[in-house]
Amino acid sequence: MSGQPSAVSVQPRLSHSPLPTHHSRSIGILGGGLAGLALAALLGQRGHAVTVYERDRAGGKLRRVTVGGLVFDTGPGLFTFPEVWRAFLARLGEADPLDLRPLPGGLGVHHTPFGPVPLPVPLDHPLRAAWEAYLRPAQALAPHLGTLLTTPPRLGDPTFRQASAALFRATGGYLTAEAWVRARRLPPALAHAVRTHALNAGLAPQDAPSLYALVPALVADSVLRPAQGMGALLDTLLALGAARGVQVREGSEVVRVDAEAARLTLKGGEVRRHDLLVSALDPARLAALLGRPVRSPVARRTVSGVALYAALPGPAPLPVTSVLPPADFGTFRRAVRAGAWPPDTLALVHADGPRLAVLLTAPATAQDLSPEHPWVRAQVQRVERTLGVPGLLASARDLLALPPSHYAAGGHPGGAIYGAALPAWRGGPLHPQRYHPQPKLWQVGTGVHPGGGIPAILGGALIVDRLMGERGL
Repeated sequence: MSGQPSAVSVQPRLSHSPLPTHHSRSIGILGGGLAGLALAALLGQRGHAVTVYERDRAGGKLRRVTVGGLVFDTGPGLFTFPEVWRAFLARLGEADPLDLRPLPGGLGVHHTPFGPVPLPVPLDHPLRAAWEAYLRPAQALAPHLGTLLTTPPRLGDPTFRQASAALFRATGGYLTAEAWVRARRLPPALAHAVRTHALNAGLAPQDAPSLYALVPALVADSVLRPAQGMGALLDTLLALGAARGVQVREGSEVVRVDAEAARLTLKGGEVRRHDLLVSALDPARLAALLGRPVRSPVARRTVSGVALYAALPGPAPLPVTSVLPPADFGTFRRAVRAGAWPPDTLALVHADGPRLAVLLTAPATAQDLSPEHPWVRAQVQRVERTLGVPGLLASARDLLALPPSHYAAGGHPGGAIYGAALPAWRGGPLHPQRYHPQPKLWQVGTGVHPGGGIPAILGGALIVDRLMGERGL
């Protein structure tokens, strides 16, 4: 999980060709996060009448908050695998309105127990040779990654089969990120930095698919961010939907779903009927709305987090991105699986002038933590001590905390960022998910296409749009 502040919103100029009107259906989408908004635009492009129901504000985890007079973007902070975004725009027939620019410092400096490691590793760094050896397995996979992220996982599809073969060659048959890293015999500092990126799946390296050990290699040259901040992506998705007649109803919480009748009941009693429904909610939340409560033990959830957004009196004396991994991933894993506080955790620090975001990985227990909580204070002190800026957050003019309870309010069990934790063989692109669980009900979003942030969200929307199109919808 990551977050990057920005100060300016963008209003993109969009155009579109005449829309088809045949086979038009009324479609209700539950959840106005990025997945729901992306799929809404795709369905609107094919002439469907789409209504998005959002209990709060559109954007899901990506939204703007104001702290001390400064505007921050919450949620995902890096824009990687831009080819997925381009594929999404191509299906809509749109030019790219985002001004994507390289993020200074790439993936940031990783402060491992064996010393700091910048990723990508610079040419003059002692670990450069080891970094180049680490890159090699990913080179043949890179051209196929867009296919893996945007294509339904069907072995009968020769394109997907070819991409899957490239994935298996790159991962060497190892199931988990931990197994892959161990087999590569990387220097300790580089190995520890690479292990950190298993958390892109919301899991420790012992549980994450081996693909996530290759993430730094695959994104090293394409760590991007819109010039106007990540909020520009939300603005663009809303504008793309509006141009196609999509109606977004904020403050419209769905409290009951009748999937057979494609009928929704909203808080307050309003009943809405559609031809089809699409859930962009966590599957556990959807099950509850269908009247099928699902127990989700902590050990089967991905991680949650505590996000601290601070308005400083002046620019922070820090690089754009700093990463502090857990000192021991085994200890970290045991703690989060038990719902306990790890002695040290993954901390991501993003600095942008007087804006500072500190993001702490936490167990998905839905707790309402404040900056004064002893565990939060201990983790902040570790960050400040490691980065050599003691008392930095204490100097803030204003501070906002978004704890696990904040993410849980959106329907994610315990605040789990990617919902339920899947076995390694089901994570990443190899995701035999239930996109179409009932005749009039489809699913999209991180709960069914987990991990990977924005690329997985957009890729999942493209997959569901394609599957619906194949059904003549």
